[in-house]
Amino acid sequence: MKNFYLGTIGALLLSLGAGVCHADDATQWLDRMGVALHEQDYQGTFIYMRGSQFETIQVTHQFKDGRELERLVYQNGEEREIVRRDNELVCYHPDPHNADFDHNLPLGPFSTAFNDNLATSQDLYRFSLHGKERIAGRTAVKLKITPRHDNRFGYRLWLDEETGLLLQSQLVDRNRVLELFQFSSIQIGQPIDTAMLNSSFGDTAAVHQLSPVITEVAEQQSSRPVWRVSWLPDGFKPMYSRQSNLLHFTDGLATLSVFVEQTGTASLPDMTTSHGATTVITRRLKNAQGQITVVGEVPVNMARRVAESVEPALF
Repeated sequence: MKNFYLGTIGALLLSLGAGVCHADDATQWLDRMGVALHEQDYQGTFIYMRGSQFETIQVTHQFKDGRELERLVYQNGEEREIVRRDNELVCYHPDPHNADFDHNLPLGPFSTAFNDNLATSQDLYRFSLHGKERIAGRTAVKLKITPRHDNRFGYRLWLDEETGLLLQSQLVDRNRVLELFQFSSIQIGQPIDTAMLNSSFGDTAAVHQLSPVITEVAEQQSSRPVWRVSWLPDGFKPMYSRQSNLLHFTDGLATLSVFVEQTGTASLPDMTTSHGATTVITRRLKNAQGQITVVGEVPVNMARRVAESVEPALF
């Protein structure tokens, strides 16, 4: 026991409680996570669970000559592969006649957007370290991202002790897990075969480009919005949108979208539903014909309050 309390970490444990370290240490690990996501070479298999959705995906990632190269191979459900060259995402389907093009990349901490936006979220979340655990055969440092208010979800992250690469994440509402990402096997720092970074499907495959998630905070909309949201939680800012009836917001980690459809009759009844961490609320417009749809990785009560605050924009 005499060596247990030596050094800076021991002093922090004494002052803050066993197993919990200072926020500055946690943010340093988050910085390492961002660098590792971009610059480490790795191959592995991870699972992604969101509500009733469960996916197993093989990933091969290489950083070479300042460029990121990556290939995702889906192991269950419809066959498809996603090949990434920096920010360019291309999806391949082997059967062009039965391909489902309505999909996107798994979101959450294992994404460029999440890591790039962490720096803007320091005032909205608390960051803390909580000891070490073992994930995919490797020692991992556990880190918590806790919202300062109840109108957001939190995260638990497990980062590889050697490299900082994310090995597991949980998106949580208090202690209830809403989404799960976890490597079941991984090799880090091994040579990558270039052929593993190209699609294995032939020339007859259906190919389409995926749009990256919108993360840019808007300085000026390309078109003047017809609708406005009169209430947003602290920290949420508008994001760039080309459509006047579609509004996007983010606090750096969570996103929120509001779509207003003006039709003679509402296409959906008023309803509230959740899928994993994603909440969907539809309701009829007040004093007008049409429908509001709010979609976001936010608690139901927050999404409902946003929906109730939608009103025509007056200029």
